[in-house]
Amino acid sequence: MTQIATSENHPTRFQREGLDLVNNLVPLSSSGFYLVNADMQHRGVVLRNIEPAAERSYLRNFQALDPLNPALFTGTDTRVACIDEQLSESELLASAYYREFMQPMHHRHVADMFFRRGDDIIAVLTMLRTSALGAFTDSELALLRKLQPFLEFALNTVYLPRRYRERDSVQQLYGLTDRELDVVELIVAGASNKLIASDLNLSLATVKTHLQHVFQKVGVSSRTAVSAIVLGALES
Repeated sequence: MTQIATSENHPTRFQREGLDLVNNLVPLSSSGFYLVNADMQHRGVVLRNIEPAAERSYLRNFQALDPLNPALFTGTDTRVACIDEQLSESELLASAYYREFMQPMHHRHVADMFFRRGDDIIAVLTMLRTSALGAFTDSELALLRKLQPFLEFALNTVYLPRRYRERDSVQQLYGLTDRELDVVELIVAGASNKLIASDLNLSLATVKTHLQHVFQKVGVSSRTAVSAIVLGALES
């Protein structure tokens, strides 16, 4: 998957650097870092070697079947959950989740790191491996569990407060509605119209309408110009 060059103020920079850190510590075939709403829907998704279509398929068809669905860990103090700790090998390989979702993408081993604010899970960093890379070892899981408090602290005290401040600043500067602001944030993150529609559960026609309103309010005529102006405003 193509990586997007990011400025210091890029809205997904923390997630990308979190993925960089984890990928440097343990071998992974693919990974992702996403925020979750109260209803466990993904927002602000950053993917490594995972196609956006797979993320959409997961949300539509497989999230409820996922043994690592964050909804199952609400109210627990689990920092890192490993799919091989949740199901025996025979149970996993026989499951529809493995046969219909994991196996077609060559995923065999999965570990998810959960981040909380209070009792609520607010973000997940998912780490995936092919069979060739082997299972997550006890020492690797112990390392990831030691790393989790640091990332959770940074998420809650640095990244999310800054993200909310930046959203408020951009919204007030250009008079954007909440939904237009969501669209702008995804534009800056490099999302296509199709991905914006999927992420916000909108039709492509509605996304295009929001884009036209954004262009008018920001005073530009292209997505690239929106990104440049918004990032410039954040860096000033």
